[in-house]
Amino acid sequence: MRRHRFIPPAICLLLTFPCVLCAQDFAVCRRNAAQAQGALQRSNRVLHAYLKRIDPVTGLLPRRGGDNTWYVRDSAADLYPFLIMAAYYTDRAAYENEMQAILRNELLHSTRVGRLSDNVLPGGQGFEAKGVNLDNIMFGSCEYIKDGLLPLTELLGHHGWYARMIGMADDVIANAPYETPHGRVPSLSAEINGEFLQALSRLAFETHDPRYVGQGLAITRFYFEEVIPKSNGLPAHLWDLQTGQPASDRFVLSDHGNEIVAGLSEFVTYLKETKHTDYEKYSAALAALVNVLLDVGLNDDGVWVSALSVRDRSVLDARHAHCWGYLFNGVYTAYLITGEQRFLDATKRTMKAVADKPTYLDDPDGSGRKYGSNAYSDAIESAIVFLNRMPDDAQFAVLDTCVARFLARQREDGIIEDWYGDGNYVRTALMYALMKSQGTWIEPWRADVRLGAVRTGDAMFVAIDSDSPWEGKLRFDIRRHKAYFNLPVNYTRLNEWPEWFTVELDRLYTVQRGAETFIRSGAELAQGLPVSVSAGQPAEIHIAALPGPPYGK
Repeated sequence: MRRHRFIPPAICLLLTFPCVLCAQDFAVCRRNAAQAQGALQRSNRVLHAYLKRIDPVTGLLPRRGGDNTWYVRDSAADLYPFLIMAAYYTDRAAYENEMQAILRNELLHSTRVGRLSDNVLPGGQGFEAKGVNLDNIMFGSCEYIKDGLLPLTELLGHHGWYARMIGMADDVIANAPYETPHGRVPSLSAEINGEFLQALSRLAFETHDPRYVGQGLAITRFYFEEVIPKSNGLPAHLWDLQTGQPASDRFVLSDHGNEIVAGLSEFVTYLKETKHTDYEKYSAALAALVNVLLDVGLNDDGVWVSALSVRDRSVLDARHAHCWGYLFNGVYTAYLITGEQRFLDATKRTMKAVADKPTYLDDPDGSGRKYGSNAYSDAIESAIVFLNRMPDDAQFAVLDTCVARFLARQREDGIIEDWYGDGNYVRTALMYALMKSQGTWIEPWRADVRLGAVRTGDAMFVAIDSDSPWEGKLRFDIRRHKAYFNLPVNYTRLNEWPEWFTVELDRLYTVQRGAETFIRSGAELAQGLPVSVSAGQPAEIHIAALPGPPYGK
């Protein structure tokens, strides 16, 4: 007896009105797939180039060509984490083996003050420094937390590296050496305190652990009640506890200084969402800081200069900050906190400026000379983070041009510039690939398989093509900011991994593949949709949220 498949009314309605844009959307998918494929292939090549350079004695990665020293603030923070990500998406065996072994080896060789790390010489020679320099150890450890372990958790969730981050954060707090009137802090540098404050904010949201909240309050009060008021409304780069005055006449709006603004904006977000008694006071202080920065820190195009004097707010370095989005993370988050329209308008103005003048994206110092790939990474990622919130077709087109130039910088051997900054190349390439696939990925990955997607509201078109038969799973992204850090607001964050098309685990979705239409839960899609592809015959899939809940009829 022939069985007839029951099609729920909602599916019948879907099938009654065929999507007239399908052919066009799938054409965009295939173009995105080619761009994503190139970025993933290049990431995989970097991974394997550096696997050959692991020190045979320590099992750790080099700092640069000719220097096999494991530098915590460099090798650990800027190279290792992004090789892990490349392995996760393109070589799962390397992820399960070499990447896990490096974690074991860095614990074995580099931990020196509790779980805080110091630099390790190659060949079993021990630590680079003969004695303990706590400032250097704090700097390296906070860099490793913010630049490496936070983004690993943002993207991949709770794993061995998450536990490593927790242990290091606990020991930064336990060993914070500087006593201020507002509590102990790990450093007198705006960079280091800002980095750690970003980690504390996300850990406070996730755990509400009083240690993270207390340390976050100590740093926030230190800056809003002492450093900024005594530094002409700016957070001085260095502070002198003995004199109670700035130790340098400088606030850095570029990398290695602007981190404090993002950290303060994140922690004020925590205070707001938890209805803390200090929220109103520090929300006003944050708004005042952002207004000062917008008044004196922008060039004529609305892009940040690199450094200001805290004495008279004059421009000390007029070169534009290639990582313009890092500081605008704080501005945009301040907009989410306060609703101040000026903050949103300034962000939009900068986005338009960098699209109208692509040199802001692909020639960060404006000189026309070849510039370092790390600057390209920071500029491109700044654009990706904000286009995720405020999409614009013209700006996406400029981004595609700049990324193509950026990716072409790779050498034949897979190396980019032969230093730890090559990890940032991988980070940018992966971020771009996930944008082009709307957060989806395939398992197992293969270099000749192309995956691209385009989103239309609560629906998405996906195309998978291959040069030879392939069978595996199509994995879907989830709301990671909520799942991994319990963030109630998906505010812009330094080193975040933007979320594109995400599925909710307890919602239902229709999946249309050729003439076949069926329903899957978000939990099933997150675990992976089985897909098979024949050579030259792309799989074209349409996914849409089913109206509801409730779903019962």
